[in-house]
Amino acid sequence: MFELFDSPDGIMSCSRRESSTIAPQSLTMLNGRFTVQQAKSLATKLEAAPAAERIDRAWEYVLSRKPTGEERTAAQKFLATQQKNLGSETAALQELGRSLFNFNEFLYVD
Repeated sequence: MFELFDSPDGIMSCSRRESSTIAPQSLTMLNGRFTVQQAKSLATKLEAAPAAERIDRAWEYVLSRKPTGEERTAAQKFLATQQKNLGSETAALQELGRSLFNFNEFLYVD
């Protein structure tokens, strides 16, 4: 995973690290083992919270802020659709986590 995200060479020194954006990075963030494991862990934490607070907590855990009203509404629709499609609230929460991990706000520092 580190190779995909331009890990530094521990032997050679350099004044500036190069960075790249390639398709395997996106695919890893969507479907990689580490991302899936972290989404499962997040879903477990969210299940312990009251249902009314789960979306707010997801945003706080991942993005360190509360969702906007528009984001909250979209997340509620997303969770309802995913729960219907997947048949499990846990799986729906896991999918929400995977999507949050792929927000530009999570991936890039402004």
